Amino acid sequence: MRNGFSLGTAALIAVLHFWSPQLWAQEDDSVEATADVDQVAAELEKKTDKETDKNRAAAPEIQAEQEKPLEDFSGLGKLAPFSQISVIQKRFLPKTSRFEFFAGLVDVVNDPWFIGIGVDGRLGYHFNEAWGVELTQVLISSSQRQAIKDLRDQNGVKTESIVTAKNYTGGAVVWTPIYGKMGMLNRRIIPFDMYFSLGGGSTSIDGGAGGSTLHLGTGQIFALTKGIGLRWDFTWNAFNAAPTTGQTQNFNNLMLSFGASFFFPGAKYR
Repeated sequence: MRNGFSLGTAALIAVLHFWSPQLWAQEDDSVEATADVDQVAAELEKKTDKETDKNRAAAPEIQAEQEKPLEDFSGLGKLAPFSQISVIQKRFLPKTSRFEFFAGLVDVVNDPWFIGIGVDGRLGYHFNEAWGVELTQVLISSSQRQAIKDLRDQNGVKTESIVTAKNYTGGAVVWTPIYGKMGMLNRRIIPFDMYFSLGGGSTSIDGGAGGSTLHLGTGQIFALTKGIGLRWDFTWNAFNAAPTTGQTQNFNNLMLSFGASFFFPGAKYR
């Protein structure tokens, strides 16, 4: 028994002898690791504080740089497709303090008795992008349709009381509240303005005496350059006229014009 107890005790002491340094080593490593973590955390906190102070010091300079107005747009033409988007608010075709001369062809579209085709000339001045005034001169050449010939030749109806306009002279106020851009064949963007006009003047007729006229119109200008645009115009003219064989009557003309507008002098901006 004594020998067995002595051998067991010796074996236990030997095991504890070899295991104890490992325990102390692990404990020492844990302490050193904790110390290292605390040191790293302290260093990171110092670095964060330095970056925060640096950002605070640079904030006024960055804000001042952001508030500077952009004056150089030369780099917009070098933007890669779909990678950056540039929004331009001003109209491509400016009109403020500029004259506009329009020349085009006109057709009377609602006359069932005569074919009326002529020329439409206008001279306007734009006070700003929204408001302007315009003088208009329309000259119309008319020819009889087959319907009026049949009335006269086959039915014996006197057609002297049927009149047609031969010219219109007047003026109008032009309001342009709508502008935008449209795509053409997925290849080109065309800016346009849409306007409305209200005015009056005098209409002359064939075969009688003309009279005062109320003018209402609308149309669009499609900009080709900053000084030239294609324009269409749809006009309603309500006028009084007295045929040679009748009394004064009320007539209506709907006229559709197509032509080009030329703006001068040169644009002061854009």
